[in-house]
Amino acid sequence: MTTEMQQNNEEKKPTNELSTLIKDVLDYGDLLLIANKGIGKTNALQVLAREFEKLPDTRLIVFEDFPKWCLEFSNESIPYLVIHDSDVRETNHVLNGEDYFLVHERDYAVLRGSEIQQALKENKNLIFVSEIQDIERQAFLIYSVVQYFYRRAYLRAYKNYEKLERIIFVIEESQNVFDSSTISKKIFNRLRKIFSVARNLDLHFVLCSQRLQDLNTKIRGRTRLLLGCVSLDDYELKISRLLRHSKHRVEITTLERGKFLYPPLDKIFSFPKFVRVGKPQEWRPTEKPQPQEKDFDRSSYPKTRPQAKASKLRNILSLVRFYLWTSKTDRTKTSEPETCQVCGQVLTDSNRDTIDRNLCRTCSSDHAHEEGLGEF
Repeated sequence: MTTEMQQNNEEKKPTNELSTLIKDVLDYGDLLLIANKGIGKTNALQVLAREFEKLPDTRLIVFEDFPKWCLEFSNESIPYLVIHDSDVRETNHVLNGEDYFLVHERDYAVLRGSEIQQALKENKNLIFVSEIQDIERQAFLIYSVVQYFYRRAYLRAYKNYEKLERIIFVIEESQNVFDSSTISKKIFNRLRKIFSVARNLDLHFVLCSQRLQDLNTKIRGRTRLLLGCVSLDDYELKISRLLRHSKHRVEITTLERGKFLYPPLDKIFSFPKFVRVGKPQEWRPTEKPQPQEKDFDRSSYPKTRPQAKASKLRNILSLVRFYLWTSKTDRTKTSEPETCQVCGQVLTDSNRDTIDRNLCRTCSSDHAHEEGLGEF
């Protein structure tokens, strides 16, 4: 029982120590973690990310190009989404109607737009696992997601929304995105602009790299530094001058694994080993339910509009036929036989005169003699 209490106290102790670091980073804006390989950069980032995740009104967005966070950090509260190499393409100024998430007039386009938007809307926290092989296309993917949140935050600020929504971007291998050769290109000028004003919109970047000089000066100069055991080359060129007033100036090159120096407070923080909670969870888009076919009685099923029109037309035709038939029957019943106008004899085809159809042949010849036509 005593051992369990000691373990719980040890687990809570780093959280309390890191609270001052978390608060200072959020007040300033951004954090850049620098250390050699094998010093525990990813472990420190995961511990910090877990602390950020616990904060109210805070969303966590992680970018990685190696499947580590998705296996060690992902769970039901922060699933991961795989971005394939073919999802970010190079465009040639010819755009069509494909499902884009973000597209510019030149260079690159991010596909699967509806899926990415659905993932960002349905999940508070999300991990992007990138399989992209090109550095510039990887940088454009990160820029597209950052641009999405930047526009949301800008509109919230423009409409004077009071509700706080803090976004934390955790970017592994940040030199691929904020390298001088990448960030200086015209297409990534917007990303540099967003980074400059991100703190005003509650957008925070937590970056990680092996060398401080690999990142652009305009980026690293706007971040708080968290330094582990650094390389001698980086120490001689950059870090020694930054730590000239620190009491840990010499110690920085021999720090143990899991220990990092935070120069603003001139304090060394120890990060415990990160322990995963839950199982990895991959996010997949929800499919729309297909309508199921059901057996039903068509006689009881309501008629559609075309069926109703056809039925009404058939009824009208039936009424017309019935009217014509009844009128013909009445005429045959009420009509009297035709008779000769002189003698009153019933006229038939055999005795009807061919010239005067109202007389019989006998009366027609007598009538002709009386008129003097017989002489001719």
